[in-house]
Amino acid sequence: MNNIKPDAVLESVVNLIKNTISDAKIEYASSSTATLKDGNDTIYLEQKSDNSGNSATIFIKDKQEIIFSEDLLDPLKDLDQTATIIVNDLDVETYLIFQAVKDEFDQLSNSYEFVKATEKEVQKAKSTFKFGKHVFDLIVSNERDQIIVAPEFSSSFDSTIKKTIEADALKVQHAMCAEFK
Repeated sequence: MNNIKPDAVLESVVNLIKNTISDAKIEYASSSTATLKDGNDTIYLEQKSDNSGNSATIFIKDKQEIIFSEDLLDPLKDLDQTATIIVNDLDVETYLIFQAVKDEFDQLSNSYEFVKATEKEVQKAKSTFKFGKHVFDLIVSNERDQIIVAPEFSSSFDSTIKKTIEADALKVQHAMCAEFK
């Protein structure tokens, strides 16, 4: 057992996850980094502070999305007053919104299929979707006062399908703003 004393904010995040995933093994590499292992899955956590030493940010890498499957995003969002928490390159609220956007498109039509996330930037996610055989990109941006859900199409994209997707994206945007803002 190592005798590393973790920073308080990191320790509270680790404990929150550990209390939900009871079999997880915790290892602190330093006062600002930790690893949780649950079987073959690993969650990496790192705490960073701004230049003045205030306002901690916890960066979490969770390739298997254990945090999402264990419903830990809402409890982590509650810790957001203590620290900014970034899960897989998105802040917790944006991560929740991104998941809700995918679910909302599924509910609108079973023709929508999430393919993959292509870019993540704290409060903005870009992903590839399919509508039937038609592939398009979708940008979800978590702005201060609103959520923007905007499709992007290639120049040769079918205009009728494009109008349908744009209308659905607007419906999803309104639903997300009503739910989160």
